[in-house]
Amino acid sequence: MNYQLLIESYSFGIALSEQEIELLSVELETQIMNINISKEFGCFKSAPSHICERLNLKKDTSWIMCLAEILDLNRPSKLGKTKSVEVFDLLLEKGLVIG
Repeated sequence: MNYQLLIESYSFGIALSEQEIELLSVELETQIMNINISKEFGCFKSAPSHICERLNLKKDTSWIMCLAEILDLNRPSKLGKTKSVEVFDLLLEKGLVIG
């Protein structure tokens, strides 16, 4: 299933299964690995405003940040940085966001 559809479903209040959360986790890791290959992937585009709003994120937040936020909500980090902070730091380092 497309990760964007899972994010949209979650934003409408549909709970994710453990398998879906694992798929989202693998998707995030794949996107992070591919960030050095291309900055043209759809994950860097803005998610629709209704998704950002329902996740309590700023309008025009990228899909990859929405993905990280959902993982943080469903698999909170016990130690260290959250996925959202890790992704933001990486995007900042690559010049894809302004701090």
